Order: sequence, then C-alpha cells, then structure tokens
Amino acid sequence: MKRLSFSGKSITAIDLSSYETKIVNGRQERDSTEIKKAFSFVTPAGAYENGYIRDEYKLSDAVRRELRKNGISGGTCHISIKSTAIIIRELLLPNLGSKELESMLSFQLGEYLPMDFSKYVIQHRAVESIENAGQEKLNVLVVAIPKEMVDMHYNFIKELGLKPEVMDFHSNGVWKFLRHGGRINGSLIPLETTIAAVDLGYSTSNVTIVNKGNAKLNRVIDSGGFSLDRNISKLMDPGSEELLTYKQRISDISVVEAEYSEQDRYTNITKTSLEGIMDKIDKVFKYYDSREPDKWLDNILLYGGLSKIKGMDKLFGGYFSIPTAILESVEKIHLNGDINKYVGCVGALIRDGRA
Repeated sequence: MKRLSFSGKSITAIDLSSYETKIVNGRQERDSTEIKKAFSFVTPAGAYENGYIRDEYKLSDAVRRELRKNGISGGTCHISIKSTAIIIRELLLPNLGSKELESMLSFQLGEYLPMDFSKYVIQHRAVESIENAGQEKLNVLVVAIPKEMVDMHYNFIKELGLKPEVMDFHSNGVWKFLRHGGRINGSLIPLETTIAAVDLGYSTSNVTIVNKGNAKLNRVIDSGGFSLDRNISKLMDPGSEELLTYKQRISDISVVEAEYSEQDRYTNITKTSLEGIMDKIDKVFKYYDSREPDKWLDNILLYGGLSKIKGMDKLFGGYFSIPTAILESVEKIHLNGDINKYVGCVGALIRDGRA
C-alpha cells in the first residue's frame, strides 16, 4: 500500500492466481483510468498457489512470453495478490495523528494481533473517524503479509525485467476500483451507497465491503470454482471441456431443474455447491452487520469467473434478499474488453493518495 502521487505514467499491473493470470497496461488520467492492453492466460499447473510462487521458472517463463507477445517490455509494475495467509483486520483505535498512530501500532499491535511480527510486513491505513460510546475513534485497516510472500513477488517482477513499485492486496485494489471508477453499470454509485463486492474466483472468493467510498471489511473465503468442480467430480465424471460446456449451457442457476438429464444434474449440483459458498459469505455479512448496524448493505456486486454463470445475480439476490448485479461496465475506467475479468489488475494500477 505504498503512497504515490498522480503522475499519469504507463504502468503494467499483474494479477496472479492458481488458475489464470491477468495483465493490464495503462495509465491513470485525472478523471479516468485508461487501459491500453488487457490480456490473460492459464497459469501453468502447480506454478502458483494461494499467493505463493511454487515454480518460479515455469511462471516467469509463461508471463515473460505473454508480455513479449503483447509488446510490453520494461517499465513500472504493480502486482495484486490474494491469499488466505494475508491477515486483514479492522481496528478501532484512539483518534490520533498519523505519527502518533504509527508509534502506537509499533508498540501495541501485539495486543490486537497476537503473532510473530518478524515474519510479516505490516501496513496500515486510517479509514475514517467515527463516534463510539461518546468518544471519537479511528477505524484503522491493518494488513500483515508474510515477508516470504513479499520477497518472492519482488524478485519475480525483477526477473521479468520490470520495475517493482507497488505490491497491492486484492481487496485494497477493489476499494480503489470502486472509489475512482464512477457509476457501475450506468446507475450504481459507490460513493453514495454500501456495496459488498464479491469476487467469485477459482481457488478463493473475496468479499470487500465499501461504504460511501470507505473500505469497511475485507475477507478471503477458501471456496471458489475449484471447490465447485471438485464437488461435481465426486458425483459425475466429466472432463474439463465437458465441465465448461455444462457451465455455459446453464440457462438460469437460480432455478432448480426437475428433469434428469446430465445437464440438469450438473446445474443442480452447481447450485448446491454455490449455496455452500454463499453460506460462508453470509457469515461475513453477519459479522459486518454486528459491527456496523447502522450501515446495512444496499447492494451486492459480483465479478470473477463464476459470476458469468447465467442467473447468478438472481441466485444471490434471492438468497440474501439484497439487490444484486453482475459487474458489466464502469464509468471512468476505459478498457476495450471484459472489465469484469480485470478488477484486480485495474485496482492495482490505480493510485490513491490514501493507499
């Protein structure tokens, strides 16, 4: 969460995951973010897992090849990561100045996060001032990333011939994406509402709750497309191409199919698996409600691979009784392609004076 001022320079942003790697190249203008190139490819099997680089040679070879294919060489790089090993906490602390707050965290953070701090890189950001029990408090977001994870990504970017400038965690990028993107799908205004942005990814799902531009809660859930495919494989025996075909043929995942065809069977198993993911998301929502009873969720915004299953917005909307939409367009982010796919990349590219 390095602090940067606006410069308008070209940046390459990389979003790594175990299933797919996404890359964008662009620049942040004064009133918009312009993405000139956006591309993705399947991550080499076993090369990346839960935020850790497992096979640097295979991963760097694949990324270098794709960068070269798309005409990107050298320049500044921002990287976005997501891992259940990253510890994210929201702490209510005395409303102090930045230096006093930093000093307090240096000496007292162990009271809030009992852990071996020598193994982590710690960053914090003051989110907002609030009144609590008649006293003015500061809501502070604290992020602890394993040093091993930071070092391996830094070296990875250097090996690519790029200049590592920012390592961002996924939820922070989503917050910047919503804060600076303007209207979502033409009508949803993040700065005027409370949104739960849910990334339905392959290895994990990510929940980021933003209230009128302020990041309120971030959680990574260890369930996603992989767990869905695994559940299906236990009851059916389709190949990877068949799985994709079945997924594309779903007409409405919110509807229970009463027929007994293989497609209907797949649809019903998929719906049951998704309900398991939604159960975990519901626990995050309930925790948020317990902390912010006066700032209830107004909207759910879905993005990521599983969000493209037809009827996913209706499934979530019916389950949570909250208006739900699939991310399709963003007013101030100009990308010639599927913006839904590149939220993590674009968020990492965007710079903000606060993070």
